[in-house]
Amino acid sequence: APLPVVEAGLHLCVRVDSLARERELICAAERVGVEISALSSYWLPDSRTPDDQRAGLVLGFAAVPEAQISEALQALRRAWG
Repeated sequence: APLPVVEAGLHLCVRVDSLARERELICAAERVGVEISALSSYWLPDSRTPDDQRAGLVLGFAAVPEAQISEALQALRRAWG
């Protein structure tokens, strides 16, 4: 039997210097219509890792057409320029 078509994707994690920078980049992405998650929101509340060391961006591209990924990357390049 043929394998089923799977429309799944991956996530890319990008570390940034601080929670302030994390928020700044996410807000800029939202302004151009690109949804990005805060890596800091994935940490357990009782973690001993310092807050700024939790900062980062989680970019998901599950089942997103390649053309839309390219458009989103171009929008981010402009927003974060």
